[in-house]
Order: sequence, then structure tokens, then C-alpha cells
Amino acid sequence: MRRAGRERNVFSMKAIQRVKVWSVVCSALFCALGVWMIVQPTLSAQALCYVLGALAIVSGVSKIVGYFCDDLYNLAFQFDLAMGIFVTAIGVLLVAHPARVFAFFPVVIGLFVMIDGVFKLQTAVDARRFGLRNWWLILLGAAVAIVLSALLIFDPFGGGELLMTMIGVSLLIDGLENLFNVLYTVKIIKRAQKQTNALRDGDYRDLN
Repeated sequence: MRRAGRERNVFSMKAIQRVKVWSVVCSALFCALGVWMIVQPTLSAQALCYVLGALAIVSGVSKIVGYFCDDLYNLAFQFDLAMGIFVTAIGVLLVAHPARVFAFFPVVIGLFVMIDGVFKLQTAVDARRFGLRNWWLILLGAAVAIVLSALLIFDPFGGGELLMTMIGVSLLIDGLENLFNVLYTVKIIKRAQKQTNALRDGDYRDLN
């Protein structure tokens, strides 16, 4: 039974590592898209919907898979089932109906960033409860994301290139926030898992 538990832990860590890679890639692509929109705010609406939609689908599926990984603290991917379904649905809408969705594009992106930011607030609280030293960085990123998302939803810019630039900034901040969260929390999980396995091995040796 002990060996089976160890094998299950190894499998879980491998699954978490795969999801981590996909999450890092998706976050980096969101950052790249955000920078692209900041530099080129006059992008084709249809092309933007297709690119962002495809990226959202891949990211959403990755989040759903991540939720079912055996996360030691239930911290890295704890809200990714709901968020994954939401992001995947947005991606499908962007790809299937780009013209219709683009009319509400700032609101859609604003809701996406806001919901992700609210979930990250809970992640920051849980990270502090578990004793993670840099929990406040997660909190700060979430707060900035929520403020930016509110600006997108209420649009005080009156549309135009400035609004598109703010969408790019929001995607960049959200991508950086997710990148940090995945790299930091998964690293902590791996360290804790190694310590747990070492303690179990020590207990096993003592019993023998």
C-alpha cells in the first residue's frame, strides 16, 4: 500500500508538471497577445477574435485538466474547473461568432479578467493561510486585474484605440499574474511533496 501511494504521488506530480507547462505556455501567449495589442491597437477585429478565441479554448481545457490533478494544498488549480469552463465557452463564442461577440468585446474581456482576479483574491488568502511568503504578490496582481477589468466594463475611454490598448494591458497583467501563480505555487507544492515523501520513508524505515 505504501508503494502504491508513492506511485500515485509520482503520477500526480507528473500530471501537475504537464499542466504547469501548458499553463506557462498559455500565460506567455496571453502576455504576447497583450503586448501585440498595446503596440498595434488597430488590429483586425475578426483576426483578434480568432486568435484570442483559439488561445482561450486551449487555456480553458488546460485549466479543466489542471483542476483534476492531485494538488497537495488544493491551491494551484483550485478554481480552474469553473474558470476553465468559462474561458472555453468564451473561446468558442469568439471563434464561432466573431462579429457578434466583438460588439461586446471589452465587456467580455473585462468579465474574464475580473472573475480571474476575484478567484486570485481567494488564492492569495489561502496562500497566506498556508504560510507562503509571497502571498501578497498574488493579492496585488489580483487587485490590479480587478481595477483594469472595471475600466474595460464601464469604458470611460469612449472606445477607440485607447480602449484596445487597455484591453492589451489587461491581458498582459492577467497573463503575468497567472504565470507567477503557476510557477510559484507549483514550486511550493513540489517542495512540500518531497518533504512529505521523505517523512513517509523515514517513518517506514523506523517501523522496520
